[in-house]
Amino acid sequence: MLSRLRSLLFPSRRQHSGSLVSGVPLLEPAFTEESGAMAGRLRDAWIGMLLGVNSPLELPSNPFERHALKRLGRLLEDEHKVSTLVPRMPSVLPKLLSSFRDPMATSRDLAELIGRDLVSVAEVVRLANTPYYRRSKPVESLEQAVLVLGQRGLRQVVANLLMRPLFSARTGHFSKLAGQMLWEQAELTALLAAGLARSDGEDEFTAYLAGISSNLGLLVGCRVLDELFDGTHTPCSQQFHLEWYLLARQLSAVVVGNWELPAAVLDQLQALADEARQLGERTARRLLLAEQCSHYEMLRLQGRLNQTEAGGWLLQPHMLPLLRVLEEARQRFEPALRR
Repeated sequence: MLSRLRSLLFPSRRQHSGSLVSGVPLLEPAFTEESGAMAGRLRDAWIGMLLGVNSPLELPSNPFERHALKRLGRLLEDEHKVSTLVPRMPSVLPKLLSSFRDPMATSRDLAELIGRDLVSVAEVVRLANTPYYRRSKPVESLEQAVLVLGQRGLRQVVANLLMRPLFSARTGHFSKLAGQMLWEQAELTALLAAGLARSDGEDEFTAYLAGISSNLGLLVGCRVLDELFDGTHTPCSQQFHLEWYLLARQLSAVVVGNWELPAAVLDQLQALADEARQLGERTARRLLLAEQCSHYEMLRLQGRLNQTEAGGWLLQPHMLPLLRVLEEARQRFEPALRR
């Protein structure tokens, strides 16, 4: 049993010897202080990778960092300014979302809507050909892909099409550095959150939308850094990393609120940004757990994980349901690193 669990955790043996820094509270009171500290170290290592500073220092914030935090704070006070940093929702996507609520909509109707956008077609066919669907022959047509994916898969494609272009829309230093990683980690968080919701018999598409939206605020945070960065200072202090991340989390909910996505999605993101609600609400705990696990997986794929230390966190008995969901998500998740 233990060897099976280790094979799930470490499908490749690539390893990094560096240490992963301070803790955050975890999901259940039964979780140990050590377990919470590991989740915090995973988070901090992830932030460091996004910002290109893997060993932040215990230093006071520099002028660049202070200016960036003030800008993020002002965005939270004036939510309409956030729209200048993130485009509006593409017009075809609300039509697709509404079609999923129409019991009369057929696969052909969905294929016709998707077929209006070549990017949509490519994404649908790509997902239908992932190992999760275990096809003996490649899927080559849109109509066949729609049948293979079904309603669940198509919903996830729509959410991906909504979000993915945003993470490659700008080429500033920090957006360029973090954009692809932010997208991939959001996609994995969405797959994990949806899988956990499905296991609980709850609405997996709402969970997927919340996961795929969860990094929008970090994208805004990177764009703020792009605008202020002149090379004089870098985001190198531990305190800045944490404050930047927490403010950016709040901005994810602001963006989703401006887009008028379903209220349940907004509520989950607001809860994720509120430490008390993270622990007190089941949907928020699920989203937090999915996020923490995706930090683990992204660091593992980049070879930036002390696997012996971090693997013990996932081998705790209360994490076993997540391991099953992670195995399924790995079959559908195709980061650029593996393409």
